Amino acid sequence: MAGPMKRKELYKHLLKMMYEAGYFDEWRQTSEVCDRVNRDVPDRWTQMSPSAVFRYMRRLDVEERHMWQKTQMIRQWKRI
Repeated sequence: MAGPMKRKELYKHLLKMMYEAGYFDEWRQTSEVCDRVNRDVPDRWTQMSPSAVFRYMRRLDVEERHMWQKTQMIRQWKRI
């Protein structure tokens, strides 16, 4: 079957490539991860939202921590 990857498959592929390239050697916030993935997603496609990052990150071997800024929880990830 020819053609581009499906959107969800592309998200998984991009995150796996970022993981293997050492992007998660430092703590990364949800917004950083989301912005980095969206650079490689075509403009006409639905961009990855910050709330969706967790679904894809839990499949990678990363450590998660939570930080609170006033009333907002910020998730961060780092390679184990």
